[in-house]
This record gives sequence, C-alpha cells and structure tokens, in this order.
Amino acid sequence: MINLRLIFISVFLFFLTNTFAQYKYSVRGQFYGGKIVPLSKNLELTAKGAVMGGEIDFEFQSTGEKQWEHIWNFPTLGIGFLGVDLGNPQILGQAFAIYPYLLVPVAKSGIFNLNLKFGAGMSFFTKTWNRCDTILGINAPTANSTIGSVANIYLNAGANFEFFVTENWSITADLGYSHMSNGSILTPNQGLNILYGQLGAKHYFSKAYHTNFYKNPAYELPYDFCANITVSGGLRELYYSENKIYPVGSVHAGLTFKVANWYALGFGADAFYDGVFDKRPHVLGEANQPNPPVFQRYKIDEDNIANKFRGGISINNEFIIGKVTALFDWGIYVYDPIRNAYPAPHSKYGNKRPMFYSYDIEKEDGWNYFRLGIRYRIWDNIFVSAAVKTHLQKAEMIEFGVGYLLPFAKNNKYGSTKRDPKGYYLYHFTQKEATEYPTIWK
Repeated sequence: MINLRLIFISVFLFFLTNTFAQYKYSVRGQFYGGKIVPLSKNLELTAKGAVMGGEIDFEFQSTGEKQWEHIWNFPTLGIGFLGVDLGNPQILGQAFAIYPYLLVPVAKSGIFNLNLKFGAGMSFFTKTWNRCDTILGINAPTANSTIGSVANIYLNAGANFEFFVTENWSITADLGYSHMSNGSILTPNQGLNILYGQLGAKHYFSKAYHTNFYKNPAYELPYDFCANITVSGGLRELYYSENKIYPVGSVHAGLTFKVANWYALGFGADAFYDGVFDKRPHVLGEANQPNPPVFQRYKIDEDNIANKFRGGISINNEFIIGKVTALFDWGIYVYDPIRNAYPAPHSKYGNKRPMFYSYDIEKEDGWNYFRLGIRYRIWDNIFVSAAVKTHLQKAEMIEFGVGYLLPFAKNNKYGSTKRDPKGYYLYHFTQKEATEYPTIWK
C-alpha cells in the first residue's frame, strides 16, 4: 500500500511538473477556520462547532504566453486540496475538496500582494443523510439533512493576502466564502455554506518568480458582441422518500456585448423542462394535521405536460478567461404554470400571485432564478458547459450542455480586409489573425 501511494504521488507530481512546465510554481500550506452559515432549521441544530482543518495548494504563476494572461494581469493558477472537520463529527462528519482556482492580482508591491480568488471543483463528505429513528427524519438533532450524497460540487470565492518574508518565502492569509452541494441530483440537499479564514506560508521555487510582467496592449477580445445558444440536460431528485430520478433540461439563447476584454454583459431567453412537476396532490401530515410533511413543497392536482415547462428572460454576465468563461445569470419567469402550485395560498395574493411578489424561499420557488456556470470552448466556436440553477440559495438542478458561439467583429479589425468599415463579420476562433496593415478604408 505504501509503495502504491509513493507511485501515485510520483506520477501526480510528474504530471503537474510537465503540464505546467511553462509556469513558475510554488507550494503553500494553510490552517483553516470557519463557521457554517445556518440557512436551514436543521443546520441551526446540527452546526454546533467551528469548522477546522487545513489546505495544501500547488500554484503556478502565468508568464504571459497566452493573451488572456495579459488581460487578467498575469494571474496565478492553483490546485487546492482541502480537508476540514465540520464541527459535529457524529452528524456532519468531515469534508474534503479538490479544486482548481485563479488568483487575480489587485495590488502588488515588493512586500505585499492582494489577489481575488475564484475556484470550483469537487467536494466529498464522510457523513450524509440518514433517517435515524424519526418518522420524517428532518429538522431533528439526530439527522443530517444537509447533504444527500458523498460527492458534491465545491465553489469558492474570496480575497488572498500575501506578505513576503524573503525572496522565496511569504506569509499568506485568505478570507472567503465556500459552498458545497449536489444541485438536487440527490436529496436532501440543503447545501453547506461556510465563511472561513486561512493563515499559512508559501514557498517559491524560483527567485525570478517575482519578475514584473508587462502587458501587451495589442491583446484584446477578438470580437465586439456574441450570440450563443446552449442545450443542456441533467437529472434531479425531488423527495428522498420517492427514490426516483427525473430528467431536467433547458435551452438558452443569449446575446452579450463586450464591456471590457475580460467581461461581457447582455441578455437572454430561457426555456426550462423539469420532470418532477407531475401530479402531486396535497398530502396531510401525521394524524391528518393540516400542515404537509417536510419536502411536500408542491401541490399539483393534475398531470399536465405544460406544468413541466417554464420560460424566462435573463441578464447575462460573462467573465472571459481564454477558452473558459464563467457565467452568472439572473432571470425572471415570464411563463410559470406552477406559480400557484403550493399547498398554502399566498398571505396577500392567495392563489393569484402576480409576476413580482414577496415570498418565503423555504415554502416556494418565487418569481426569479439564478444560473452559475462555466463554459469551455473545445474547438472553434463549439463549447461544452456545466451550470447550477437556483432559486435564491436553493439549488434546483445541475445541467450539462453543449452549444455554439456566434461572435461578430467589426470589419477592418483584427486583420480583416473587408471594405465596409461599418459592417461586421462572423468571427471564428480557429482563423489565423493576420497582422494589421494600413488600408485606404481606415
């Protein structure tokens, strides 16, 4: 077993060294301390102590060999390995995460660096849902209704501080927020949110690591606006007791405009399909009490295919990092046949909820939605994507998709020799960018 571990570690280090050979690298270790944000009644009972643990990171400084590295001010790429105790070993257990991340420089000096940190990866739990000895198994001190699966997504955002002690050593600190859940693929899925701080040290393997890089001003986003279409699908579970998985999916069409070389803003239209919205009559609780059991979120009296579809319009934010684009959308439902499909009527509007209204996210989905995702361009204008759709902090689904980009660039830009300077042409990422030269049309 020891020999196998040594072989695995050797192969892993060899892979890192060869994959990131063009980068200068460092290693850092940090102590981790945090507090679970109790966004559910169950967590108010089970999240008793502080979250404690540690993290080891391998980091690789970009050197400007790619255009996006100039645009993002020569960020640092990292791979993090996190292990923490969740403050209640008997119920919540421990969590582990492996995730790539990006450190984007905000301020640099000879003795101090300030970076923004963004990461996404996988997390794993040692304790998951169990019914224990209760009938419903929820909101009881002896149950864990936070996580229903061992494997989950891991999202991380925060600030990174670095104070140099020598040319090769520095003291580091992080402040941030992390989220772990499975996107309702398996329930229960309350999700785990942690406010955390870290303190540790970093070792650089090269003194030249601190070289000041100079941006090439010619590097810029090679198009002015971009249309896109994405077709996605996935699976989700609604109630743990059903032990049934339903298909979900969506179609998104959007149009974004370049605001900066790293950011685009626009709008889109969404069509959603959710197989869970079949006939779901109201179920009484114990002893025919009027309140339904926990997880009886919807009340749908008939099995109608129209109930499975929703439509919305959204504001789209895109953060462009070379072939990778981080997505953040906020949308409102313009077609929602289950807007009133809940056991209890609205306190003000009854069963005639308008498009916009106040609501309790613990009892209903509401009128708006969010999508947080990532898109990777695999060849030319073709991309694959993964995203989680939520209603506020409640994850509804994880979807995996494929799509196509339609970027448009202005003529006479990026080496184009077209005669109409006011027109646009469809840009392909596989095209060779010709060197610009003076023409009579400029």
